[in-house]
Parts: sequence; structure tokens; C-alpha cells
Amino acid sequence: MKSVDDLRILHLFANYKWTGPADPAIRAAARLRAVGLDVVFAQGSFVHEGGEHRVAEELWNRQVPVVAGLELRKHFHVSSLLRDVKRLREILRRDHYGLVHCHQPADHLLAAVACRRLKNAPAIVRSLYDPEPPSRGWRERYAFRRTHGVIAPTAIARQGVIDGFGLAEERVLLQEPVTEPQRLEGPNLRAAWGLQPEHRVVGITARIQPHRRFELLWAIVRRVVEQLPSARFVLLGRGNEEDTQTLVREPIARLGLQRYVVLPGYQKGPDYAAALRSLDAFLFLVPGSDGTCRAVCDAMAFGLPVVATMRGILPELLAPRRSGEVAGTACPEDDVAMAAALLQLLRNDGLRQRRGAAALRRARLDMDPERAARAVRAFYQRTLEAQAEAGR
Repeated sequence: MKSVDDLRILHLFANYKWTGPADPAIRAAARLRAVGLDVVFAQGSFVHEGGEHRVAEELWNRQVPVVAGLELRKHFHVSSLLRDVKRLREILRRDHYGLVHCHQPADHLLAAVACRRLKNAPAIVRSLYDPEPPSRGWRERYAFRRTHGVIAPTAIARQGVIDGFGLAEERVLLQEPVTEPQRLEGPNLRAAWGLQPEHRVVGITARIQPHRRFELLWAIVRRVVEQLPSARFVLLGRGNEEDTQTLVREPIARLGLQRYVVLPGYQKGPDYAAALRSLDAFLFLVPGSDGTCRAVCDAMAFGLPVVATMRGILPELLAPRRSGEVAGTACPEDDVAMAAALLQLLRNDGLRQRRGAAALRRARLDMDPERAARAVRAFYQRTLEAQAEAGR
């Protein structure tokens, strides 16, 4: 019987951009290495002209070893797929990988095609990052038929994979999103942003795009500051110049909100940590390409109470767990309801502190990345055993 501790494991990620599940995928690979597994990450070579290969940068930062030779395009491209199929087969034969872990639809299809009829083919595991199950298009049906294990972030996604693709229950692991433990004490940016001790500061992390409902954000801001002039809102995000002008600068000026809104732009690494330490509460409206909403998980890891809409995974992230404590509020997508929830937090120091403490406990208990890595390691082992049993 093969042991996962004796195998090489290859992670595939079909995108070079720092978007969607890139961060949790790389964190997962690094954590699996930390629990003793021989994990290697395939670093795709395809980059649009002028693009920044942030995935490569973060793999370097986290000291995850990489293998080259694959294009790993995000979008379906027949000639690229065929080239990658040939190269992936060569890599699998040469380096003797026993398991391939896929993170995106494109690399999942690639692994399924490359491993078909391959002698001593590795097991295939797929991680999902959306709260809903994947669609049942021909590519998905083809890939999931040849998949030995799936990791799903919600009970709905898990059951959807079981029902939609006919996988046995034991082959689908339910694993909630994780977040790294954070140092709560440290530098913050309140002085740099011109904020005073009396200000109550709400942060929102969002890429500036039309579908992220910025019109709702400004309606919420207007209602809050009319009733609590000491409130301030900090937008941590960026977008192209046209969207930034249309969705942010113009409505802020039109509504007279300039003194209440801070626009530091996109922050990363220590600067993002300092930004989150500067906040009293966190607001989140619309999930982006990362269905697990890691921005909310990260805010909770800094002990921030959260007010969010009821979209996607957000109600599940904020629901009470072991302690029964409330860490945040999932509201109807309405400026009156969301402003009221924020005002309740900002006006009541005791309530805000209790919910922040509950958010921190939730992050440390239920979103612990080391525990998640151990669970995936055990799931890998069960997957390999099931693959061996099926092959007899």
C-alpha cells in the first residue's frame, strides 16, 4: 500500500494572476510541506504581455519548490491544452508523482486528460473554492469522472459534487476556508490616514469593479455618517482608472463624502496587516473571484467584527460555531439594514469587542491552517488507498 509520506505530490494552478484561489492554493501547498509532504507546485509559463506573474512571486516568497514546462492557461485553448498534456505526461513519468492536486477548472481538465491511460497514473484531487458546486458541462463531467477525491468549502458544494458527478461521500472532504494566524499587536496606519482616536473606522477590501456594488457602499456610508459623524470608511482596493473615477471618486464627490472616506489603495503583506490593525469593523458586500472570501477570513483573524451581505459563503462564515458566539452579521442587501448593523457596532464598544473576540476565536478554532493541512494529508492517504483498491 502506498503511503502519502513516500510520494511526490504535484499541485497545478492554471493562472499567473494573484486572483481568486491563488492565495489559498499556495498557502495550502506550503502548509502541506510543513507537515512533511513532498509537494511541488507547477509554475505556469503563460503570461499576457505586460502581465505580472504574481503566482511565481508568491511561490518564491513562501519557498515552495516549483517545476516548469507547462503553460497553464486559465481559459480553454485547444492547442495549449494539447501541448500541456504532452508535457505533463513527461513530467509525471520523469519525476514519479503519485498524486496531482488541481485548483482550477483548466488544470483539472489537463490532469484528467494527461493521466488517462497513463501507466501508473497518479491519483487526482480537486479543490473547489466556490460555495456552489461546479456546473455539469462536458469538461467538468470528463474531469470529475477521472477524479479520485474532491475538497469542498461548503456543505452545499460537497453535496452538489456527490449528487452531480456521482462521487461517493467518502471521496469528498468538507473543509472550511482557512486563514493564517495574525499578530494583533503591531504597527497600524491610523496616523498616516489622518485619523484621530475618536474615529470609528470601517474597512472594506474589494477590487474596484462594477459588479462589486459600490453604489450600495456609498449609500451605506452616507447613512452611517449622517448619524455618526465620527465614522470613517477605508477602501482597500484598486481598479482601472475608468472604474475608479466612475465608481469611487465621482460618487464620493457628488455625495459630499470626501472627509469620511480614506482611499489608500491596494495593500499587501505587512502593509495590509497594518491596515487591518487600524480598523474597528469590517464590511464586505460582494464576493469576487475567490468564493471563499479570504478577505473576510483575514479580517476575522485580526479580531474584527464583520457586517456582510448574504451572498455566497458569507452567512456560513459568520454563523456561530462551537461557542455559539456571534462574530458578525449577514444582512439583507440593503443600505438601511447594513447601515443599522454597522451603527450598532460602532456605537457600542462592548458589543464590538465581544463580536471581535468571537471572530478571532472562530478564525483560530475553525480556520486553523495547520489543522486543515493535517486533514488534507489524511484525505490524500484515504484517496490513495481507495485508488489502489479500485485498481485491484
